[in-house]
Formats: sequence, structure tokens, C-alpha cells
Amino acid sequence: MKKTLFYLASILLVAGTSCSEKDDEGGGKNQESNIVLYAPDDLEEFDLLYENPTKKLDFEWEGDQAGASYSLIFSLDEEMNELKRIEVGTEMEYTLTHQDLDDLLAELGVGEYKRGELYWAIESNNNGALSRSEVRSMKLFRFYKPFIDPRDNQEYRVCRVYDPLTEDYAVWLADNLRATTYSDGTPLTENDVKFYTPQEGEDESWTRIFGGYYTWTATMRGTRGAEEGEKIQGLAPEGWHIPTKAEWDFLINACGDPTMPGTILKEKNYWDPNAGDVGLNSIGFNLAGTGYIWSIPENDIIEAFATSYYWTATAPKEGDVYPWNPDPANFPNQGVTYGFTSNDSGAALYPYDRTRGYCVRCVLD
Repeated sequence: MKKTLFYLASILLVAGTSCSEKDDEGGGKNQESNIVLYAPDDLEEFDLLYENPTKKLDFEWEGDQAGASYSLIFSLDEEMNELKRIEVGTEMEYTLTHQDLDDLLAELGVGEYKRGELYWAIESNNNGALSRSEVRSMKLFRFYKPFIDPRDNQEYRVCRVYDPLTEDYAVWLADNLRATTYSDGTPLTENDVKFYTPQEGEDESWTRIFGGYYTWTATMRGTRGAEEGEKIQGLAPEGWHIPTKAEWDFLINACGDPTMPGTILKEKNYWDPNAGDVGLNSIGFNLAGTGYIWSIPENDIIEAFATSYYWTATAPKEGDVYPWNPDPANFPNQGVTYGFTSNDSGAALYPYDRTRGYCVRCVLD
């Protein structure tokens, strides 16, 4: 009888041990943890600053066992699968720079300019006995570094528009496109694009600031407009696309005050200095008073600094409603634009003939 009771007690002891400890990926045992995390707080959000890559983010905690060594572990998965590990040693604090964090997100598979939800925890190791803290998370926006177009090495600034209510965001090129070929190397012709020629005494940089004036068909690389939610690359670099009317709507509604998008998006130094509406350039969009071309190639006069128009990837369709009641009979030959003027804080929505020369921006896929 005593032997039987001893045997049952032994089984229960082993079973209890198996339930309270889990095998770690490294072969050790995970034990109940008393590690206390102090910083950073859970659910924090950070913009990683390309302009200040050495800026620091401190991780601080209190250990649960004397003599233990610690690791910071990171994953894109709350269950901490496919994790990255940084060995810390016996210290209970560690610092990562914004450059370190941007590199870490890249290693974990977060694309350039994207936001990653990063889960992290502290793991202790005391002579092979492992324990792990609670798991916290943070949202990190990767560097908004300049984009280099691989087809011609042209450099473009980048900006983000963000809706704090929905947490939706979009990443835009913050300069007008200057491409002279498609991403596969196919060149554009003089019937597709024109560039600004500075007037006598003007700075040559205006050609770069204003970018190309493209026809809609060249912009889209075809005659079909984007369907709802569709991303058409067209003239855009690989990984980017021509923004639809809906994406322009999101930009205008989320960039600040939707009643004055022109003021928010314009860079005042790129417009007539006597303009009635002074741009704030609040999100770094750098909207310039490019003017436009009435028809490529027949009429390529550009009256700069007073207006600016941008093609969308949207083609007008029967039943669409636009201000000033355009004739739907012309829709098959038109593309939808957003326009801005030097004396108005708003944005004008209108379909125009596809042979006109307007500027182009691109949105990250």
C-alpha cells in the first residue's frame, strides 16, 4: 500500500512539473517570471527619424533572479514566433537607436516606409532556467528617407498622411514625378511629356521642382482608368502607383483641415510671392505652382506659379457628379484631376482632356 501511494505521488509530482514549465526553443525550461517592465510603455507609437538616426529609445526592467543574464526579444507576432534576440548580459537596461530599430524592422520583414507593430519582451537565463516577462507592443513607422528611383537615380522626398481616427495612412512621393521612361525602360516621347524651361534669370532648379507635365494616357500607360481599390503602376516606379481620386480624397480629408487642403499642401516658396493664399506645407507635401500645358504637343506654353493640376488614375464615368457640370459626352477622352490655385485655399475636382500636360504624384503600394 505504501509503495502504491509513493508511486502515485511521484506521477503527480512529474505531471505538476510538466504543467508549470514549458520547453523553450533553446532547450531550457520557461519558468514563471517576476520580471517587471518599466519602459517603454505598452502600445506606444514612434516615428523613426531619418533626420536623427542616433536618437535613442531606452528599455528598462527589473530582473527576477540574482545573477541572471537577459535578452531583449522582438517579433511581429504576439506569440513571439520567428523572433529576433539581442543579448544584453546582466544589466537591466538597454538602448536602441532609431537606426537600430529601423534595421530591426527590416530584418523582420517590414517594408520601407511602412508601419510595423513590434512585440517585445525580456527573457532571463539563470543557469539554463529561462523565464520571460509579459509581452508589450509598440507601433513604429520606418524611416521616411528620400526615395531613389532605380530607373534614373532621381531622388524624391517622401511624406505620410495619417488619419488618427481610423489609423489608416498613405505614403506619397513629396515631389512631382520627373521620369522619362517607364520602369521597364520604355522611353516616353515628346507626345507624352514636357519639362519646364526656366525663363531668363530664373533658377534652373525650377525644372526639377516642377517635374514633368504628362498626358493622362502616358501617366496611365494606357486608356483604362483604375477600378475601385485597384493600383495601376503606369508611370510610377516599381512598388508605387498612380493615386486614384479616392486616394486624393483621403489625402485631402486626412491632411489637416479638409476645408483648406490647398493651404496645408502648398509650399509657399514654390508659388507666386504675391499669392493670396500662403501655403503652410504642414505635412511636407511640397505642392508647387507648376502651371500646366493646354495640349501636348500642340500647345506647350506653361504659365507657372499661379496654378497646379494633378492627374488621378480615375477615368470619369457616366453618372459621376463633378462641380461645374462637365458634359458626360466628353468623359471617354478625359481623366480626373485635382487642381490648386495661388488665391484659393481649396482644391478643385474636374475631368480634363487627356492630352493636357499635368503633373503626377505617386503613392506607395
